[in-house]
Amino acid sequence: MIFDSSIFEIPIIKNVIVYDETDSTNNRAKEFGKNGCVDGTLIVSDCQTMGRGRIGRSFSSPAGEGIYMSLLLKPDIDEGLISQVTLLSGLAISRALANNYDIKANIKWPNDLILNGKKITGILTEKCDDFIVIGIGINVNNKEFDEGIADIATSLYLETGREYERETLITYILKEFNSLYFTFLTEQNLKSIIEEYNSKLISFNKDIYIIPHELTDKLNNSYQITDASLPVCHCMGIAPDGSLICRDSKGTLSQLNSGEISVRNA
Repeated sequence: MIFDSSIFEIPIIKNVIVYDETDSTNNRAKEFGKNGCVDGTLIVSDCQTMGRGRIGRSFSSPAGEGIYMSLLLKPDIDEGLISQVTLLSGLAISRALANNYDIKANIKWPNDLILNGKKITGILTEKCDDFIVIGIGINVNNKEFDEGIADIATSLYLETGREYERETLITYILKEFNSLYFTFLTEQNLKSIIEEYNSKLISFNKDIYIIPHELTDKLNNSYQITDASLPVCHCMGIAPDGSLICRDSKGTLSQLNSGEISVRNA
């Protein structure tokens, strides 16, 4: 992958490192961070041999097809705010697709993007020492998926019938993220994006299942869980701290933390 100089016109980007292949761009970013790499370092790979997702899941990363990148940042924020950066990333990707390609991808809180009912993007944010790493995987030009994930995964190519230049899409995403990120550093919350985020939230104003992580740990993905006894509540959107506001059958409101549960539409 070859980037032109325009990527360095994005204020957040100070350094770009590109691999033909690596195990995980998040692993490389953490390695660089521990060795003093600068804030705003972007690591991109043409493929990953051990792509990782949230809750220890794998992320399929074939060569020449998807976007596999990690951004190393050193924000001056409390550790409790770091999970909110994941939501900023999802919104940035959704904006980039809508504004530049007229593709309306919905957000599945807290870290996936959904297009026509199937997953196209996964986001993994990790805290290490004095820096954070935001890992992003996007199914872009994938023509097919393994049988085990074909029913839940799709790509931009499969949904639109056209191929996309990955470097250009990365640049669009980073431009959107740059704007969102610096506003967030100033406000230290998500108040300014709540309305927009909820408009893209696939579960907004719908009933959802609450799936505890100890259950998803036992399975490859939450879609394998069909137990009707799972708790159900009504999604009211996100709060300023990025948690999900829900109302149970008795009308009681609660805020759900992404570090403890996953959700899916009921």
